Amino acid sequence: MIGFIYITISVFSFGVSNCLWLYPLKQLKYLQVIILRSSLSALLFGSLITINAFTGVSQTAFENYELSNDLSLISVTKAVTVSIFSYFGLFFYVKSLRQEKVSIAVPVSSISALFGVLFAVLVLGEEFKGHILLALLLFTAGVYFIDGSLRRSRKLSQGVVYNLLAAIFWGTSFAMFIYPVREIGALRFSFILELTVCVASILLNRYLNREWFLSFKRIDLSIAFLSALGFSGIVFYNLSLSYLSVSLVSIMGILTAAISVVISAILLKERLKWVQYGGILLIFIGLLIIKFS
Repeated sequence: MIGFIYITISVFSFGVSNCLWLYPLKQLKYLQVIILRSSLSALLFGSLITINAFTGVSQTAFENYELSNDLSLISVTKAVTVSIFSYFGLFFYVKSLRQEKVSIAVPVSSISALFGVLFAVLVLGEEFKGHILLALLLFTAGVYFIDGSLRRSRKLSQGVVYNLLAAIFWGTSFAMFIYPVREIGALRFSFILELTVCVASILLNRYLNREWFLSFKRIDLSIAFLSALGFSGIVFYNLSLSYLSVSLVSIMGILTAAISVVISAILLKERLKWVQYGGILLIFIGLLIIKFS
């Protein structure tokens, strides 16, 4: 029972946070939002590492955060490399929200599950099965029905292109998370991931906007909620693995996109055409096929 409570909190946290990005984006540039959000998340993970080091809490509630002794330069470099690759998933997702509704951006980005499976087949040598091809066909049809620009001019809209790029980077990088987690521990990797996202955004902001420091008058409170929800999503996801199987946790993860679509309709008042809802349904069916197969 406690495992289902943990994964439910995680799924709800990620589902809501997907929608909250829109609020600070109304006032700040997308790189500024990522910098503020990731810096706060890194601070939270750093605090948990410190508490863990002094109290040994990993031996009780945080079994999956048990720290590894391998903090060599090679292991940390691997973790940073995977984090940089994963960063571009977040970069393209947040960038897409300037042009696409959350109720569209989240389902299209969730196609990352397919790219994770393809990575396992092409790189890790896992067996290619027919359900992968079926899911690919469903995803393709789903994107076609969702993207009005594709139906009209046979050309993907820029927002959907960003979502597909996010899916590629997230799908392949999530499959690679297992390596740094095994080498340095989930908690330390989470800290490195958020810190890498923050530093990469600062450098990219310098390159694109020619500024080192953020120029804003006030910080939207929603950024604090973004960081807290992202933190709780990761923490409770790992906690759930102590009580539930990986496959069951993965299946429950499908609800994240569904929650985001519902929240976007209620909180953001987003409305789609019936053909777009049909496309979203096809994507969800494709996700279910991948997860259950």
